Amino acid sequence: MTASNIQNAFQILKAEGWALGFGFFSSILLYLSFFPADLGFLGWTSFVPILYVMRSTVQLRIKLLSASVCGLCFFFPALQWMRLADPMMYFTWIGLALYCNLFFVSALLLILKFNNLSLVFSFPLIWIAFEHFRSTFLGGFSWYLLAHSQHACPFIIQISDLFGAYCVSFLVASVNGFLTESFLNFKNKTLKAQAVYVLLLILFTLTYGALRISQGIGETGPVCASLQGNVEQNIRNEQLSAEAATNPYLQLSDSSIAANPDLIIWPETSYSREWYSISPEMKPEKIPPDWNRITQIQKTLGEEVRKRWNTSVLLGLNSQELTPSGTKRYNSALLVSNDDNKISRYDKIHRVPFGEFIPFKDVFPWLKKFAPYDFEYSIVSGAGYPNIQFPMGPDKQKFVKFGTLICYEDTDPSIPLGFFNSGSGPNFFINISNDGWFKGSEEHEQHLAISRFRAIETRRAIIRSVNMGISALIDSNGKVLKPESTESTNQANTFTWKINYPGPKSKVLTTSEWHKFKSNQGVLIAAIPIDSRFSLYTKTGDLLPYACWLVLFFIFLFTPKKTPLIAQDI
Repeated sequence: MTASNIQNAFQILKAEGWALGFGFFSSILLYLSFFPADLGFLGWTSFVPILYVMRSTVQLRIKLLSASVCGLCFFFPALQWMRLADPMMYFTWIGLALYCNLFFVSALLLILKFNNLSLVFSFPLIWIAFEHFRSTFLGGFSWYLLAHSQHACPFIIQISDLFGAYCVSFLVASVNGFLTESFLNFKNKTLKAQAVYVLLLILFTLTYGALRISQGIGETGPVCASLQGNVEQNIRNEQLSAEAATNPYLQLSDSSIAANPDLIIWPETSYSREWYSISPEMKPEKIPPDWNRITQIQKTLGEEVRKRWNTSVLLGLNSQELTPSGTKRYNSALLVSNDDNKISRYDKIHRVPFGEFIPFKDVFPWLKKFAPYDFEYSIVSGAGYPNIQFPMGPDKQKFVKFGTLICYEDTDPSIPLGFFNSGSGPNFFINISNDGWFKGSEEHEQHLAISRFRAIETRRAIIRSVNMGISALIDSNGKVLKPESTESTNQANTFTWKINYPGPKSKVLTTSEWHKFKSNQGVLIAAIPIDSRFSLYTKTGDLLPYACWLVLFFIFLFTPKKTPLIAQDI
């Protein structure tokens, strides 16, 4: 690069450097829309500065740089909690921030291809298409969708049962687009029509939200005891600390019996013993004697559970299955039912990269250096969506069924939909997770906020059992219910939280109170509401983002091409 080129670059920055400031301003607004600040109202304006830059006359290189500043200055601080899990996760944090920024910048630059279309229409189409792309490509990362900034607005987020959280993102993006157009083209004759369009979207959203909330959340179902052991991750990681990691949950299970629960729920991998099973495809003569011996011993687990607690128990554990092609390891949820000691199992489908497997490790072996463990810990994906049932009530004659979401499966919109493939789906969902990796950071609150959308999308309540928190009950309208009473026990920092009768009069656990329910030990006793309302999203799936891609394709195909990407900038 010559001295003349450097001088020209400085002159451009001096004349058009404001655009970088606008990109940074957008990143600040966007960051404040999510936890830890949780100022969701800023989400309605967060993209206005950067959209203004995209429609300005600054050079293309400045627009690219401004978009990059906006994306990176958002994702780096928003994802910083990932580094807390392990020193090697610093690389994962940086890599994921750079990766997410690619979608961010690509979406903003694509707006330049649709210069003749109002941002009221082009921005939501493009943004939802790329949000979905990021949420599904290579396993996806569906955190920090624009919709998630509105999790605390109950009347806004009810439309999620139509076409998913993408509905909410579409609305918020439309408002951002309209506000930008208002600044750019205040005297435009079509602006009034655009205002009417946006107001109709908002009016429909609020009306629909009020209608859905007024319908209630169904009848009272089983009483569940959700355990939160608050076991530090370094204890769980040590092979010799299995007893120390499991004992708190044994004690919490013992204490929960006083509430006579229909189901006790342990968090993800909190049960130290592994479960072994033999595939039906295995020929008897090929089964090693040790496997036969172990699986026979396991049959006593149901008797042990019934003798100690006399109720159904859902255990989070690791499992191994012997198959003709070798041994497969799973992250599982094992139900020991009070119905003749029946055993049912769900194996996690959506694995976390580096946390549960190393992507492309056969092609790039050096990626193993970024793993948090120095041994082979990879699991394989489960193969089905079983709706598991257990008996409830004093006589144990009525059965209810639930779908299991392990770890971050409640952040992936597609996973809960799989449980509806065979009919009406489960009566409710259980999310078992271990967020102890992230040591009380905003990850705990953000995870719970995302879960609210899964409850609305499926119109099914979700009860969460999370090591270190936040364990909670979310009703089918996305409301995080506030315990009616909190009792401390003789143990230090151990509590019993009770939600006796969820219904229209149940109080909301405000986001300012969420932090009180993490990094402590306790049992959440909750009666689960059983909602049977229909959800369109369980039938249509991700129709909206696919429709956005289709509309963009046809607009691009049939719109006369004049000056793509502003020719003078190239």
